[in-house]
Amino acid sequence: MSDTTIQQFEENMKRELERYVRSSTAPASSTSPGTSPRIRPEAPRARKTTTPLKGLRVTLGVKQKRLALEEPFTVQTDSISRVEARIQAEKAARKAGWKIISHVIDWNDTEREPDARGR
Repeated sequence: MSDTTIQQFEENMKRELERYVRSSTAPASSTSPGTSPRIRPEAPRARKTTTPLKGLRVTLGVKQKRLALEEPFTVQTDSISRVEARIQAEKAARKAGWKIISHVIDWNDTEREPDARGR
């Protein structure tokens, strides 16, 4: 009793597997006459650009001496967070040799168009 049911079960499973494999590969390998196989259009690829895709351009006011005039120091950061961008800009200004970093003069978000406020 168990031998025949196990054999029948195995044969059924083999048939089901073969049918599944044939059905999954059949559309790709065989097409009906008169119709051409569908060709999938190629996906658009990313283009190389010279401008960064994200990040803030931070302009800091920096000085060499305490009573000196403030000069702008602009840094392009790779962070979209204003806090992280300011920290990166301050580190870059210190590395460039500026002794006093007073405040952020301007935030330029590179992902959006310039504001029309100046007009």
